[in-house]
Amino acid sequence: MNQQSTMHTVMSPEQIAALPRKQLGEAVGVDNAVLWTDGTSTNGILSVTAGVRLGRHTHRTHHHHMWVLDGAAVIADQLVGAGSYVHVPPEIEHDIDATDTGGVTVYYSYALPGT
Repeated sequence: MNQQSTMHTVMSPEQIAALPRKQLGEAVGVDNAVLWTDGTSTNGILSVTAGVRLGRHTHRTHHHHMWVLDGAAVIADQLVGAGSYVHVPPEIEHDIDATDTGGVTVYYSYALPGT
């Protein structure tokens, strides 16, 4: 869902549940629903199925903020659960690893520095 920065966005739980969920790249068992994007940042819901990991990676220019909504996973080398917050700066390797948990769902913001 693309938005202009001068507009607000309000979504009900039903609207969020109805958003298309797309597999994230080649990562089978990892899906993503974009809530809002404007070209400099993206916000969405990311789920990693039990027994699956996203894979270690870095973001060249973007900060990655995550708030765990449900479940648990190892993120940034720490086990985090519902209610936890994680910030990963650009160029820092990280993973979302649910291989030993029941899976995880996070709200994320992927933003350029200064936005």
